[in-house]
Amino acid sequence: MTKDFTAHRIELGGQVVPYALKRSPRKTLSITVFPDGGVLTVAPQSSALEAIEERLRRRGRWILKTRREFEQFRPITPPRQYVPGETHRYLGRQFRLWVEESVRSRVAIEGDQIAIRYPGIRSAEKTEKLLRAWFQSRAKRILSERLTSLFLAFPEIGGQPKLTVRKLTKRWGSMSPDGTHMLLNTRLIEAPVDCVDYVIVHELCHVQEPNHGPAFFELLEKKLPNWERRKTRLEKIMV
Repeated sequence: MTKDFTAHRIELGGQVVPYALKRSPRKTLSITVFPDGGVLTVAPQSSALEAIEERLRRRGRWILKTRREFEQFRPITPPRQYVPGETHRYLGRQFRLWVEESVRSRVAIEGDQIAIRYPGIRSAEKTEKLLRAWFQSRAKRILSERLTSLFLAFPEIGGQPKLTVRKLTKRWGSMSPDGTHMLLNTRLIEAPVDCVDYVIVHELCHVQEPNHGPAFFELLEKKLPNWERRKTRLEKIMV
């Protein structure tokens, strides 16, 4: 571990909250709360610890509120009708549904549309079933490909974790305690690839560092220096 990250604890609202502190050339201070309740503070090199913790106390209500929200976090999707013209996101882009009758069932990207074709009278139920199956299939394929590619940057890990892709209600991904099994949310197929990569690298770092302590952030920064930008983008668009 380098001296850039250090571990600290602070009392906020009667709770003792651990946080990792990173010193940076930046001129402003930032605070990030993670789904497992971990807190990262990035502060200018010249900032006194007392000033940093005063800022944390001023933001204490927000920090505690965010930690509570993550405990019951749900990826939110707007109500869907599964009708022609409705927009759906795929790999960061918005596509409109095109639904028509055909002799066989098929879903495909065609220009700026997701074209869904199937026999018989079209219905929202049939359209939804086919689209969900297509998203699940694409998610398994693309997330698996990204994991295989990104795993090359982790030669210190003994073997590539087995991947399961399914709908999750609490977070975008998780890693088993023994580092052999990664679980990713099907909805990540909606996100840009750079955001998908952030989630995967984040989980791969947990193979070596299970908690969001200073050593974890050292490793994450080493493997993906611009991870903060990707995380922020993911949180802004995936609502």
